[in-house]
Amino acid sequence: MAGGVHFLGLTPRIMAGILEIPVYHMRGGTSTGIVLFDDHLPAEPGPRKELIRRIMGVPLGGEVSGNRQITGLGRGIPQSCKVFIVRGSDREDADIDSTLAQLAPAKAEIDWSVNCGNMSAALPLFASEVGLVKLEPGPNVVRIFNTNTDVLTNAVIEGTEPGVAMDASTRIPGVMGAWPGIQLSLLEPAGAKTGKLLPTGSARDVFDGLAASCVDLAVPMVILSASDLGKTASEKPEELDADASFKDRLRRIWIEAGLAMRLTRPDGVLMTEDELAKSETIPKICIVAPPAETEAAQGANIRVRYFTPQDGHKSMAVTGGACLAAGCLIPGSVAHEIGKGLAPLGAELAEHRVQMANPAGVLKSTIVAAILNGDVSMPSASYERSAQVLLRGHVPIYNASPELLGAYTSLSAA
Repeated sequence: MAGGVHFLGLTPRIMAGILEIPVYHMRGGTSTGIVLFDDHLPAEPGPRKELIRRIMGVPLGGEVSGNRQITGLGRGIPQSCKVFIVRGSDREDADIDSTLAQLAPAKAEIDWSVNCGNMSAALPLFASEVGLVKLEPGPNVVRIFNTNTDVLTNAVIEGTEPGVAMDASTRIPGVMGAWPGIQLSLLEPAGAKTGKLLPTGSARDVFDGLAASCVDLAVPMVILSASDLGKTASEKPEELDADASFKDRLRRIWIEAGLAMRLTRPDGVLMTEDELAKSETIPKICIVAPPAETEAAQGANIRVRYFTPQDGHKSMAVTGGACLAAGCLIPGSVAHEIGKGLAPLGAELAEHRVQMANPAGVLKSTIVAAILNGDVSMPSASYERSAQVLLRGHVPIYNASPELLGAYTSLSAA
């Protein structure tokens, strides 16, 4: 499917003495962020990180409390503080490689350890527009290899005849209106970070005196009963975030769970208690409850409030949703005991749809699963998202360091 990369004439340039970099500002699912072409970026890690921080408007070093990213393209929340770097893949089983730089509005640190299932939905649109893949009329499969998690995703997107607009009729919870739809299937997502579907070896553990389940499918996550924490999982995310004692206990639990799961930094070193306490990405953590009558009428099997882990999510991340869906199907887990209307796993692989009520609506995830030789097998997880291009063009990089400018010495001034 690979074609010549053309980028609609967009290349790095110097304009009026200022470095400018081509960017795509995009929405995938309920997240927004920037997509960059790998060849447009410096090869050295230092200048590359500086460029990403300047584009997004986060601190170049340390922390700046209350930063709203008004100097960059971020929107002041983690769900809109993402940068995907994309290139054509050399793998036989992939068309493009994606690398996520997950940023936090107030911090300079960049997390390279996770993928974003929401923003991944935007990548087929990007790859098609810039010539990394060629879409034919009808269904197309764009194969995405995520370098953060080593997980392959098959994205199905409808192509059209030249000059014909792409169908834009897909609606998802948490997003106004209808947009182009993308069906994504995560292939072999179990153990994405830890190598195990159940990182502790058990479907149920006890942390800080509470029953919890640690599951790693697409992303490692801790699942708790909302009632054990005096909650209903019907609270608004901002209400939960404002409850200091509740958040402190959540933090204690995710630290214990992270140590028990043996979560590591990108360099493979085990994370410390302090690193887990400050982590913006792993482990995710959620509280669950049975669906309310109105939610059950919409097909929901479980109600959830999800944390990233530092902040309550205004909806539900799709990777976290896939992980929770997996947890709902694992016998003995906290989610399995709380979920309603779930078909038991059989001895043959079959599709199991799990629907999760969250602040934005009901998220659906389909898990292919079975119990094979006494072990739970989950070779794929799929979900539907919508995506759009918000803006394409160049972003000026003011006050670029000599090191960053030096990476673009071959550019001629315009």
